[in-house]
Amino acid sequence: MPDRVAELAFSLCLWIGIANAENPLPNVERLKTSPVLQHLKPNPLPSPPRTPGEQTLAQMYLPEGFRAELVASEPDIRQPVAFAFDERGRIWVAEAFSYPTRRPAGQGLDKIVILEDRDGDGRFETRKIFAEGLNLISGLEIGYGGVWVGAAPELLFIPDRNHDDVPDAPAEVLLDGFGYQDTHECLNSFMWGPDGWLYGNQGVFNYARIGKPGSPNPERVELRAGVWRYHPVRRQFEIFAHGGSNQWGLDYDERGQIFMTHCRSYWGRGPTTHVIQGGHYWNQANANHAPFIIANPPEDFPGLRNYLLASARYDHGAGGAGKPGSDLIYGGHSHVGTMIYLGDNWPAEFRGRLFTHNLHGHQINQQVNHRLGSGFDTVHAGQDMFFCSDPKYVAVDLQYGPDGAVYVIDWYDQQHCHNPNTEIWDRGNGRIYRIEYAATYQPRKVDLASLEDAKLVELHRHNNEWFVRTARRLLHERSTTRAIDSGATEALREMAGRDPEPSCRLGALWTLHAIGAFSDDAARQALSDANEYVRGWAVQLLTDQRTVTPSLLREFIHLAKTVPSPVVLLYLASAIQRVPDETAWELIAALAQHGEDAVDRNLPLLLWYGLAQQMPKQIDNAFEIAERSKIPALADWIYWYAATFEGRGLNRVVALLGKAQGETLRRRLAGVELATTTRANLSMPPAWKELASKLYASAEPRVQRQAERLGAAFGDASMFPRLREALDNRRADVELRRHAFAVLSHALDRASLPVFLRLLDDAVFRVQTIGLLARFDSPEIPEALLSRFDGFSSADRAAVLNTLTTRVSFALPLLDAVSAGKIKRDQLTAFHVRQLTQLNDAEVNRRVAATWGTIHQSPAEQRARIARLEKVFEEAPLWAYSGDAGREHFLKLCAQCHRLGNDGNRIGPELTGAGKNGVRYFLENIIDPDAVIGADFQMTTVETRNGDVISGLVAGESSATLTIRAVTDQIVIAKDNIVQRTKSEKSLMPEGLLESLTDREQLELLKYLTSN
Repeated sequence: MPDRVAELAFSLCLWIGIANAENPLPNVERLKTSPVLQHLKPNPLPSPPRTPGEQTLAQMYLPEGFRAELVASEPDIRQPVAFAFDERGRIWVAEAFSYPTRRPAGQGLDKIVILEDRDGDGRFETRKIFAEGLNLISGLEIGYGGVWVGAAPELLFIPDRNHDDVPDAPAEVLLDGFGYQDTHECLNSFMWGPDGWLYGNQGVFNYARIGKPGSPNPERVELRAGVWRYHPVRRQFEIFAHGGSNQWGLDYDERGQIFMTHCRSYWGRGPTTHVIQGGHYWNQANANHAPFIIANPPEDFPGLRNYLLASARYDHGAGGAGKPGSDLIYGGHSHVGTMIYLGDNWPAEFRGRLFTHNLHGHQINQQVNHRLGSGFDTVHAGQDMFFCSDPKYVAVDLQYGPDGAVYVIDWYDQQHCHNPNTEIWDRGNGRIYRIEYAATYQPRKVDLASLEDAKLVELHRHNNEWFVRTARRLLHERSTTRAIDSGATEALREMAGRDPEPSCRLGALWTLHAIGAFSDDAARQALSDANEYVRGWAVQLLTDQRTVTPSLLREFIHLAKTVPSPVVLLYLASAIQRVPDETAWELIAALAQHGEDAVDRNLPLLLWYGLAQQMPKQIDNAFEIAERSKIPALADWIYWYAATFEGRGLNRVVALLGKAQGETLRRRLAGVELATTTRANLSMPPAWKELASKLYASAEPRVQRQAERLGAAFGDASMFPRLREALDNRRADVELRRHAFAVLSHALDRASLPVFLRLLDDAVFRVQTIGLLARFDSPEIPEALLSRFDGFSSADRAAVLNTLTTRVSFALPLLDAVSAGKIKRDQLTAFHVRQLTQLNDAEVNRRVAATWGTIHQSPAEQRARIARLEKVFEEAPLWAYSGDAGREHFLKLCAQCHRLGNDGNRIGPELTGAGKNGVRYFLENIIDPDAVIGADFQMTTVETRNGDVISGLVAGESSATLTIRAVTDQIVIAKDNIVQRTKSEKSLMPEGLLESLTDREQLELLKYLTSN
C-alpha cells in the first residue's frame, strides 16, 4: 500500500487513537487497528515453544512466507548492543554490562563474544569470548587486522592480526574525547563505508572534543550530534556531517547514499535523513549550530532557515514530527538501527528499501527512498515488516548476513527508555533472531579470506551486497601489505569502465580507490560516465585526501558550469569544502548560476556551507556572488552572514539596503536584524546614518517598523519618544503598540519604565511586561507587582514569582510578603525557591531556610517516592480524575518549558506522545530531574554587573555575547557585563515540582501526561 493510500487508514486510526489510546503499544490488538500491520501473520513455529526465547518467537508476526528463528539467546548472549559479521560469517557481539554508566578505570564489565555456526545448520552454537573488561561499549566493527570498538570517550582498536581470536596486545586508544554525558547516544552504528572509512554516529546531548590521546584542545575536533569517520589505514579522523538527534543506525544503498534513522525529529520533520558529506543538519535541541546557520528565522521569512532537513517529511510518532495518533500506526518516534536491504534471500520487492526498528512500537518500519532532485523523499512503504507483542522485546540493530537473511539483536528488558539507574536493568537476557524468507532460505558457510584476489573481484557482481562489501574490505586490507594481483586490478578497471550495471561500475570504482589504483585516467573516465552517481562519486573520491591535480580541478569547474545533473552538482557543492580556495570560489560562482536548482532540498544549502566557510577570508568575493547569483536564497544568506561580521561587512550590507526595494528590502532588513539581535553594544554603521531617515519615513509600515527595531539595536533613540507615546495609548493600533513594546524593551529604555509599570494593568501586555521588569532594578517594581498579585491570573502570578526571584532587591520584598501572609508559601514552586538560593545572598538564604527548609531529597527518598506514587496511580480509579484539570496543572507547572500537543514551549524535551512510556517515566523525570540531563538542557546561571541573576539554557554564544533562553524570554547578555557564569549539573526543571499540588492534583496531572 503506497504512502498516499495509507492516508485514509491514517485518518481512521487517528480517530481510534484519540478515542481510546493504546498502552502499551506492543498490545497485539494493534494488528487489527494499525493499517501498516494488518497484513502480518503469526510466526510459523515448527513446534510449541519451550524456552523463553522460543516464547518470544511465538509473539512475532511477519508477512506471508516469512519466518523468524532464534539464532542465539541467554546465557550464550546477554546485553547485546552492537554486532558485526566477519569474513567467515561469524557474528561478533558487543555485550554492554557497564551501561548506563561508565565505570571507574579498570573496572569495565563489557565483553566481545564470537558466535559461530560450525556445522552450517543455521544455529550459532559455538561461543567464545574475545575480549573482556571493556567499559561502556556501544559500537563494534571487524577488519584490518582487529576489532574496532566504541567505548566512550574512546575509539579503540584491539589487534588480532593472526586471526586466532585472541587479542595480540591490549586495546590501543586511537582517539579520545567522545562524549558520554548521555550514555544512550554515545558513538554507535559502526560501518565500513564504500570509500573504506569507518563511519559512526554520536548523539546530540554528548559534547565531544575528539583527537589523538594527549592532543591539546586546539588540535581537537568539536562534535555534538553528527556522523563521523575514521580511516583505518591513514589513521585520520573527520566529521562527515553535523547534526541529527540521538541517531542510532547507518547504512548506504547501491549508489553509496548514506541514510540514518533517529528519534525526536521535530526540527528535522521526519525520522530518516539522507546524509551528505559536509552537510549541516537540524538537531534535536535546535541549538549549537555553526555560526553560518540560521536555526530560528523571522516568522515572515521562514525560508531564511538554512540547515538541512530529514529526507522523510512525515514521522512515526507525535513525540517527533508525527501527527497526533501516528504512534498508534507506526509505533512511535524512536528508531534504532538502519538497514537498506541488499541481500539475496528476501523477495526482490524489498531490495533497496530501508528498514528500522521502532523501539516503542515493537515493529520494523519499512520505507522507500524516492529520488527527488539531488536527494531523496523518504516515504513509508505502506506496510511494516514485523511486529512483536512481547513487552520485553527491545531490538537494537539489524543487518543482512551472508545467507541474505536479516539478523536482529534484542536487548530484551522490561525497561525501554534510557535510565542511569544501574539497578533497574535485567543483565541476564539477550537474543539474536533471524528473519528469513522460508521458500528460498539456505544456511551459507563462507570463508572469503581464503579466496584469491581475482575471486574477490568476481564477488563484486554478487546479488548479496554482503559479499561485495566484504570482498572490498579484504582487498583493501591486502593492498596495505602487498600489491593486488595485476589481473584482479585490471578486472576491476574493466568493470569500472564497461560493466552495464551502474552499481557494479560504482562498486569497482570504490574498490579501485581503496587499493590505491584510482588513477587520474580512471577518474577522467568516471567523470564522463553515463551514470550521474558514478560521476558524482568520482568527485568525492578525488577529494578524499583534499589533493586533486590542477587538470582534474579544471574538470570540476567545467562540470559545474555545464552539467545539468543535480546529483553531480551536489557532489561538486560538497567538494567546495575540500579543494583549494581559488577552485572553491570558481565552483561557487559556477554553481550559483544554476537557477533551476534554487528550490532543490539540498543544493543551495551545500553551496552555502562551502561559501560561508570561505567568507571570513574573502568577503568581497561573497558580495560579488550575491550580486550575480541566480539562487535568491544564497544572496539572502550572504548579506545576513556578512552583517554578523564587525565593521566593514555590516556597513556594506547596510549600504546595499539603499538599493533594495519591496519584498527584497524587507527580507534584507530581516536578515540584518537577525544578524544583530544577539549582539550587544553595537556601534552604528556609518551607512545607517545616511539611510535611516528614509527608512523611518517609509510608506510601508512593515519597513518602517523593521528599520526602527534595527535603529534601536544601533543605539538610535530618536524614535523612542514617539514609540513611548504609542505604547501608552490604549486606543492606538495594537500592532503598533506591540512594535513599540518590542523596540523599547529590547533597548531596555529606562525612560519607558513608568509606561511599562502602567502596562501591568493592560491584559494585552501584562505577561511580557512582568518578564521584562526583571531586567530593571527599581524599588517601584516589586511594589507594583505585589500590590496587584491577588488580582492576577495563575499564569500572571507565576510570571511575577519568576521576576521577583531574579535579584536580591526583589527577593526581599517577596519574602516579606510571604512572611506577612500576603502570598501563600505554597504558591512558590521548587523552581522559585531554587532561584532564590541562587542569588547567593546570606539574608535571602536565611529566610528561605526558615520558610522552606531543604527541598533536596536523597536518592533513596526519591526512589521510595517514585514507587509510592506509581502504586497510588496504578490503583487509583482514574475515571474519577479530571484530565482537563490535569491540563491546567500542566499549563501552570510545565508549559513554560515543555510542549505537549499544542500547548507549551520547546525549551525542554517534547512531551507529545510520551504517554506510552507509562507513569513511571514521568515520575522518574519529575521527582529526580537531575538523573538524565542532556548537555543542552543543563542550566546556566549568569550574574551581571548590574545585579541580574539570569538562569536558563544557552541558546547561542559569540565572542561578544551570550544568549540565554530563560523560562519567560530569550536574553542577550554582553560578555563584558558578566561577573560570573556557572553551568549547573542540575536540570532547569527543579526537584519538588509536585510538592505544590495536592494528592488529587498530582493524579490529575499524571493522568493528563500519560493519556497523550
